Amino acid sequence: MDFSLRPPSHLLQRVEAETGLLSRIRSSSEATPEVFSNYWQPLITAVADYVQECPLEQICFSEPGGLLRYALMAGYYALQIGNQQFFTGTHGAEKRRLLVPQYRFAVFFSTLAGIPATMHARVIIRSENRTWTPFHSKPALSDWVRAQNSNKFSIEWRLSELKVSPANAVAWAADIVGIGTWQNLAEEVAMLAHDAIYQVDPKTGESTVTTCVRQAYRAARDFETRAMTGRYQKSALPDGVTPESIQKYGEGVGAPAAVAAGKSHDGDNSSSETQRSSESPAVVTDAQQSVTIASTGEKPIEEGTKKTPSTPRYPDIVLDIFKAIRALDDYEQIKKSCNEVESGIAVPVTIFAKHGLPASKVLQILEENKLIVEISQTRKSLILQKDARSLLFGVNTP
Repeated sequence: MDFSLRPPSHLLQRVEAETGLLSRIRSSSEATPEVFSNYWQPLITAVADYVQECPLEQICFSEPGGLLRYALMAGYYALQIGNQQFFTGTHGAEKRRLLVPQYRFAVFFSTLAGIPATMHARVIIRSENRTWTPFHSKPALSDWVRAQNSNKFSIEWRLSELKVSPANAVAWAADIVGIGTWQNLAEEVAMLAHDAIYQVDPKTGESTVTTCVRQAYRAARDFETRAMTGRYQKSALPDGVTPESIQKYGEGVGAPAAVAAGKSHDGDNSSSETQRSSESPAVVTDAQQSVTIASTGEKPIEEGTKKTPSTPRYPDIVLDIFKAIRALDDYEQIKKSCNEVESGIAVPVTIFAKHGLPASKVLQILEENKLIVEISQTRKSLILQKDARSLLFGVNTP
């Protein structure tokens, strides 16, 4: 089918009416109306103008406009994931107040900046018998179609996904990121934001920004997969299915098919092995731990000696919370405000409100990890588990 050019405002209004994503992004950004209109909205509008009504792929986000919906959904999830992370643990409180809003924008910026590469990796766009390329002098799809003296374009699926390097992805991202956007970010934020563009596969030592972006793409797909389950929805027969095409393809199968089948079986095996290894790391770890304990055993405790309990392993977000507290300029005063009591460590709640995340969010994280014994009725103080001593005062504190 042929697609007609649409104004970005029309495309965005439709997504908002169907999903409410724009309202959620505006709320999650925590930006003032002026900042949102100067930085966030131009980026969103540029993406809509760039992708128009392109779908993402044949199975996921396959409706007209699916790629735009995917971009905004991933951007929204990037904000949700980013709001649970610490990007500025080594900075003081004042510096963090300046940088946290920039990092919040950075994860959204990087997520949307990877969309041009995502698009060109999956589809081929044609208009007036010409093929669109991201290196065209008018790279946005709407501008390119008009340059062909047309307002219509067609979409073809690539037979296999085009491999796009991060360098090319960053170059193409410049077509939707307006001049003056990243120049107003702090240098460390701008560098991490660009490093995170189109980083699809996890890498050792990747930044928290990159992790947020990558997880946001996955979260959008996971949601779509869940949303697609349920009652069967009618779909049309692909245009390429005809008696002639079936016969032509059949003429190419036979002996080569056996080879292909063999490769397929190998691929299935490796895929299943990969799936097993990716789905059950916790099970393997537990089994290994059990074997280690059984084979090693424990030495008998001599009379008069005291066994030192092992410190539980907490998620990175918990470690980052206490690391940020220990890095505060007034940490020595904070230590003096904490008192060890019979049931744990009594601390003022204010110590959790100095590094970007709302104190309520920090308390939720601590409760989920069973680190809180009790919160006072006024919610001005709480008692932490004794296990939190090493986290709060440092591992080497006696």
